Amino acid sequence: MERPEDFTRQQYVTNDGICGKIYRQAAAVRRKRSCERVCTAGKEMSCAGRKDAAACLHNKKCHIREGQKMRTTIKDIARECGVSISAVSLALSDKPNRISDGTRKKVMEAAARLNYQPNPAALSLVNRRSKTVGIVLSDMRNTHIASLFMAINKKMEGKGYSMACHILDDWEERPGSEILNMIASENVAGLVWAKPLSEDNGEELKNLRTRIDRLEVPVITMDSWHFNCPGLDVCFDYESGAYLATKHLLEYGHRRIGALAGRRDYRVTHERIKGYKRALEEYGASFEEALVYYGDYTMESGYEAMSYLMGQNVTAVFSFNDEMAFGLYRAARIYGVRIPEDLSIIGFDNVPFDDVMEIPLSTIRVPSVEMGEFIGEKMVEYLEDPSLKTRGQVVYKPDLLLRASTARMSRG
Repeated sequence: MERPEDFTRQQYVTNDGICGKIYRQAAAVRRKRSCERVCTAGKEMSCAGRKDAAACLHNKKCHIREGQKMRTTIKDIARECGVSISAVSLALSDKPNRISDGTRKKVMEAAARLNYQPNPAALSLVNRRSKTVGIVLSDMRNTHIASLFMAINKKMEGKGYSMACHILDDWEERPGSEILNMIASENVAGLVWAKPLSEDNGEELKNLRTRIDRLEVPVITMDSWHFNCPGLDVCFDYESGAYLATKHLLEYGHRRIGALAGRRDYRVTHERIKGYKRALEEYGASFEEALVYYGDYTMESGYEAMSYLMGQNVTAVFSFNDEMAFGLYRAARIYGVRIPEDLSIIGFDNVPFDDVMEIPLSTIRVPSVEMGEFIGEKMVEYLEDPSLKTRGQVVYKPDLLLRASTARMSRG
């Protein structure tokens, strides 16, 4: 009978039943791990035919299939150290127990040598504590949001937690309840909801609050979502930031100040508009709706805004974030508009590229990294102290950073 190199049940069960018997023998080998001493390189064994299967049963020979690695288990470590499986489990635990320091050291060294990686899902089932934290973002392409996520993730990983990231795109016709279904199935220990709050989504917002409260995990947000579960609202004073930016341009003598705004439905956009209006009113300058261009916080929308705003004869532009300001820079280069001689520009966020550009961008500093680190630290506190049931709010204040992109109005 011709014998192929590898077999499956369908390929090898013949009328005489011989190969079916070999298959069952080889399957038994895998279950009993009879070949584990041979496969010390961490490669999966597959027996090929009657002789190889019989040899495997006696630990004499096995056919190694390259590229398929077996995960090291506590059974492997127990065999390596000559101790029981329960002793290995206790030695690897971070809880006080009866295992001696010598045994613990031997187990830890073997675990490192065999590249043992604990299974987070299995640990969460055993300990009834998940080590995964969910995070919901709107757009990872935004440098400010990416910096925030990296800072949160760094703090969480430093404490042994991993993050399950979900993107709820602003342009998708997908409700937040879909994302929450996925998050609930992941058995997360906590949730960071970093998506901007919209102004007019009444019933959906009510349902979202109910669903999030039902998760029964601590939730930290980046806006005033008014959840009832334990956690924090970590906010930024966008109104004061917009006020500072507009006031700076007014102090430099500008009166036709364009506002390159973000999405109309975002609360953070409305807060910036309030600050912009407050500064204009304070300096006796009238608010003109025609001087407001609504973009979407992307560089492309900033590029598209330039021709419109220049058509309104503005002498300065307050961009509601740095990404859109970069779009203005690109358009200015193409149209031959000089910054700041022809047009003063101030941004919002203080992303890493602001001060390395040919004309460094004046901006409002949002401490993204500090906020991310704080969120990570507070989440760990809530996860490791279940008695924390309070919900609070922290508000970060803006700083005005002046560089080279704004200039005083010439008296001529």
